[in-house]
Amino acid sequence: MRREWGLLLLVLGLLPGRVAAAPGATSAAEAPRLNVVEHTLKNGMTFLIVPRKVSPTVAAYIRFKVGGVDDPAGQTGIAHLLEHMMFKGTTTFGTTSYRAEKPLMEKLDRLNLELQEILYRQQTSQFYKADERRIGELRAEIAQTLGEQKKLIVKNELDEAYSRLGGIGLNASTSNDYTTYVIQLPANALEAWAYLEADRIANPVFREFYSERDVVHEERRRGTDTQPRGLLDEAFTAAAWTAHPYRNPVVGWSSDIDNTKRDEVMAFFRTYYAPNNAIAAVVGDVDPQEVIRLAEKYFGPIPAQPKPFRTLPIEPPQYGERRITVRFDASPALQMGYPIPAIGHPDAPALEFVGNLLSGVRGGGGGGFGRGGGGSRTTRFYQAIIQKGLGVASADGGTGPYPNLFGITATPRRPTTPEQLEQAIYAEIERLQTEPVPEREMERVRNQIDAQMVRAGGSNAGIAMRLLTYEAMTGDVNYYYRHRELLKAVTAADIMRVAKQYLTPEKRTVATLVPTSGAGAAGRPGSGPPRRPGNPAAEGGAR
Repeated sequence: MRREWGLLLLVLGLLPGRVAAAPGATSAAEAPRLNVVEHTLKNGMTFLIVPRKVSPTVAAYIRFKVGGVDDPAGQTGIAHLLEHMMFKGTTTFGTTSYRAEKPLMEKLDRLNLELQEILYRQQTSQFYKADERRIGELRAEIAQTLGEQKKLIVKNELDEAYSRLGGIGLNASTSNDYTTYVIQLPANALEAWAYLEADRIANPVFREFYSERDVVHEERRRGTDTQPRGLLDEAFTAAAWTAHPYRNPVVGWSSDIDNTKRDEVMAFFRTYYAPNNAIAAVVGDVDPQEVIRLAEKYFGPIPAQPKPFRTLPIEPPQYGERRITVRFDASPALQMGYPIPAIGHPDAPALEFVGNLLSGVRGGGGGGFGRGGGGSRTTRFYQAIIQKGLGVASADGGTGPYPNLFGITATPRRPTTPEQLEQAIYAEIERLQTEPVPEREMERVRNQIDAQMVRAGGSNAGIAMRLLTYEAMTGDVNYYYRHRELLKAVTAADIMRVAKQYLTPEKRTVATLVPTSGAGAAGRPGSGPPRRPGNPAAEGGAR
């Protein structure tokens, strides 16, 4: 008989008596230094705890240090697909009887594997003659088995449990480097979060696997295959990277998505979703010692796993400009990239500062959280491109745990051509290489960096995400402040030096979206942030 989870949570004393108000913001005058309490369990899971008595709420985020770069060959998109499967319940959540459901899922695996092999061979070999009768039998048996399983499935039970607890913003995202799970709750529901999330890590069940795999494929169709900017980004990324897995899309290539197996996803889960590969950020109206007690009680029993040794290909040097063209019935657009080093390199702060000069300070910290198209009216791209009616352009010099790209995205406005807009962008880069940036302009950017840090520290969620980012990328949560100090220490001479060294013609990759008809030839304003590999702004898979 199905367990009534609302009743169980009440018995455990985990359902709140009220729903708290939304988190308040910290004023610019306060901007206090965070009191971060770090605690690592015996199994290696790290907790970053920040008590904030602004409102009786808490942001509870978990990040696994795994993303698209870890997808095995032939299994691109598996990290993203796993993120989807983590919302499908556990041995107790999402089912009326896992014992009855398990043999049905195993049967579905066998049937789908046979069907998958037939369809793959039919698609890839002209000499293979598929047995259409057998295909029909398999599809009929799959439909019948799914019908039996459907009777046992409790849809969206995790979402409903969090809703009853007063939770908001239950979601997740996968980037090239990380997978992050987020929720905001009333503070008195924190034990429920610990119970539910530990259960997800310890006892996941990847039910409805094949239908969810189809959902992911549809996500790719909507976000890439039918979208000009998606096609441009994918073509650009594949051209900009020769060896590093950043060249592969996080969502995966279509054929890989269709041929991923449930046991492959489970094997990937066991490898990377270990507590010693995870970081939790708990920010809000909490007592650190109570959070530690809950962490030990619920997450502590989950066993650690051997940490996988990543042997990712090292990107070889680039010795000449790379250019590609994507033709689509859409407005023209440009995407550019220059190789830059990883976070922690001495030149990384100056390169990020260059992006700030061109199009404004990013909305987050460490590794780039993206910015809008062109930034404020004081930025160089705004004054040289937007204000003159040439179009819009946006730059991002933030990097990540691996060497990355200094990214520029631009859209021309009629009658400006992509070639003319490209030259206007190069003119601004040349200015940086030949003219020292005035100290007044440098100071303006430094002030914007301070202001952005205050804004990002004004919410539990903003603090939690930043802490996870710095800890995951550098292994040092104090980089939260170090990053700001490094940026503010950048000089005009540093700007000129890195612009000359990194932003050179022989190192750039340029992708141009060219209209296939006159209807799409007119440039339109509107350019999102540069979507670069490793940039958390590029994270996909949000539910």
